[in-house]
Amino acid sequence: MKVKLKLYAMYKDALGEAAELELPEGSKVADLKRKVLELLPEGYPEPVVLKDGRFAEDEEPLTEGEYELVPPAAGGGGRVVLTEEEDWSLDGLVEELGDPESGATVIFVGTVKSKGSKVLELIYEAHPSVKEFMEKIVEEELKKWGALDARVVQFLGPRKVGQKTLIIAVSGKDRESAFKAAREILERLKHEPPIWKREVRTDGEYWITGEGELRRSPKY
Repeated sequence: MKVKLKLYAMYKDALGEAAELELPEGSKVADLKRKVLELLPEGYPEPVVLKDGRFAEDEEPLTEGEYELVPPAAGGGGRVVLTEEEDWSLDGLVEELGDPESGATVIFVGTVKSKGSKVLELIYEAHPSVKEFMEKIVEEELKKWGALDARVVQFLGPRKVGQKTLIIAVSGKDRESAFKAAREILERLKHEPPIWKREVRTDGEYWITGEGELRRSPKY
């Protein structure tokens, strides 16, 4: 059977944006992953496979149609904004979260660090469905901790040293619920949504894997 693939981030660098593989009839998603790993440079992480905008399980039989291959995550209307703007107003986010019942608002701001002047910039890429992933995470953590509301701003594209990469703002009736929800949202956003970082360094460009390891891009 022939399987059509669309590839993202480090996989696109190595194999191109699209590919077609031949696998035996009755193959499963796990077989597809193994085949792809054989074609990738040594040390690349196992891909996450998406089918029709959802995660495909390893034991799921392969079917007709296109599969999308994305790396593990590197750590609107609605609560999530994706933007390539240079900056974003923190005061504006606090105003959006205004609620008479709110007793605390917690804000996290992630920025690009130089790592001893080795890093020049980070380049963020994301799967088209990433906003849905992020909205779901925010909703689940607000309910879990009883926080009132939240806003998340994820910056995409190139980000220079010192520029913001992620903003999380959470309001709660008390500081405990706001702090806990903000922290859990952050930890999940670091690992779950299909967002990838390419680190531009003085000695080349590297993809950051889900484990925080650097994999040199074969294109740069």
